[in-house]
Amino acid sequence: MTNPIHSRMRGSIILSILIAAGIFLPTSFSNAQSISINAGTYHPNNKVVILTFGDTIKSQFTNAKPILDKYGLKGTFFVTCLWVGSHIYGMSRLTWQDVLALQNDGQNIGSKTMTHRRMTHLSPNDLNYEIAGSKKCLADHGINATVFATTHGNERNNATIINEIAKYYDLAVNGFGKLMFLHCNGYIKSSSQTDCRTYFSNGTLTFVNRYSLREWSHNNIDKANSYNDSKIFNIFVNDVNSQEKYNKLNGSVLAVPIVAYHSIDNNKTSDSTDIGLFAQEMKYLHDKGFRVLTVNDLGYDTKNNVLYIKSSPSSGFNQSQTIDVITTGAPTK
Repeated sequence: MTNPIHSRMRGSIILSILIAAGIFLPTSFSNAQSISINAGTYHPNNKVVILTFGDTIKSQFTNAKPILDKYGLKGTFFVTCLWVGSHIYGMSRLTWQDVLALQNDGQNIGSKTMTHRRMTHLSPNDLNYEIAGSKKCLADHGINATVFATTHGNERNNATIINEIAKYYDLAVNGFGKLMFLHCNGYIKSSSQTDCRTYFSNGTLTFVNRYSLREWSHNNIDKANSYNDSKIFNIFVNDVNSQEKYNKLNGSVLAVPIVAYHSIDNNKTSDSTDIGLFAQEMKYLHDKGFRVLTVNDLGYDTKNNVLYIKSSPSSGFNQSQTIDVITTGAPTK
């Protein structure tokens, strides 16, 4: 049995060190809770989620952004350049003022083509216009877009599209799945790959790679469950926590859900997620201590061909600098 006096002394010493280092500690935590201290921040677990917002929809600014701001959360907003400032397909779109305000507030801006055409049906020139042209369009407005999203999520097995994306972007969201495995080795029913290289040695395209990151489509869940917010919330909670099987406490992050939203409104259309539901989900992520990241917080290790989480202000995490500390609020046995 551990000596209670020694336990309290050890806890006091650790607390003194953390306070001296300027690290904020929560007001309470469980006995013998393991905390990861990373570059001046603590993380009581390895729960991570990436948020994305597609199709340049005005409600992302008017309805989603205030909720994100309330909880200090960031996401990636994928912009379709020629939709900016328009009213198309019955929806008002973000203005350039909105897009730049998002960027200035620390949100990540990515590209989602020039016109949102179906990419699999384009000529080489048109494909270049959609992919390279949108990068230039954003650059002309002071935005360096390094991440891309395909228009329909079904372009992952098209080598021509993958190769064109790879010329201009570091990463691309392109496909669907509950989790994105950072070593690309968690899709055993579909692929035998062991890392995230783009091509197998025989020249065939891999099932998943850095240009086909998998996202969890919120709208698919909304529609499948007839916009029943209570039911959808329970599915959301279950699915964002499904990473626990792979991400162990104080271990490496191996799986991340990339949650994709479009319109945040109460219209119950094919693009809609209810405002109250979105607020409930963001509160859950905040209150449960999830690290909420952007797509740009992912990096790619070209030596080992795996994805990893960068150390950055928005991620607050560096996997190469993890210190495990045992905090004790009471004697341990």
